[in-house]
Amino acid sequence: MSYSGLGFYEQQPPPKPPSRAPLWIALAVVGVLALGGGVTAFLVMRSGDEAVPTTSGSAPTTTTSSEPEWQPVEDSQSGLAYELPPSWESTGGGTSGPVRMSTSYVSRPFQCQGRSMIQAQALAGTVADDDLEKVATDLVNRIAAGGYTVNGAPPEIAEPRVEAGDTAEPDAVRVSVSVTPKSASACYAPKATVSAVALRHGKKTSVFVLNVAEGGSHVAEGPSDDDVKRILESVRPS
Repeated sequence: MSYSGLGFYEQQPPPKPPSRAPLWIALAVVGVLALGGGVTAFLVMRSGDEAVPTTSGSAPTTTTSSEPEWQPVEDSQSGLAYELPPSWESTGGGTSGPVRMSTSYVSRPFQCQGRSMIQAQALAGTVADDDLEKVATDLVNRIAAGGYTVNGAPPEIAEPRVEAGDTAEPDAVRVSVSVTPKSASACYAPKATVSAVALRHGKKTSVFVLNVAEGGSHVAEGPSDDDVKRILESVRPS
């Protein structure tokens, strides 16, 4: 396995069907691969028979009739529901620290320098910790640091922006961080934002994470600012 900059790692597994080929990514995604030199990467694989989210029904949409409707995701394991653009694809689950991710989706893959890559990923999972702010803050910082560390040099991570729940959503906390890697290239985005929505789930916490690589020559392959807002606002208990 070799490191190729800004969260991209190359793996040479035994031959597998095309549907399970690894994606090259410009951001941190679930998988938990600890590499030498203090660098932590996350590799997303196409989903197999396990940890495949359940989708049903039709999602409310503000798009015109000529545009495809967004896809609703019902994740019974995490206790969360959310909506994603129609082009996003389901991948396998995994873990990030103590958080068990039961579902994962990635934005439409694109080709750059012979590699299949993505600009964004959405994940949902649970953790046995009822401190919503701590769970969300730890998770966004861990993903930001692990996914954007380059040659052992950690990225610049801004102070977390925390929004506590209001009267309409008392048991929810939203946290986001801006990330600036120390290196970039034609294929990699120069910055990113990692956001999390944590909701109380009994004695556990349900958490949704949206990791978006921003800017760069392939920014159009990822979600727009309006898409990001809509995704995060769609997160709710299932």
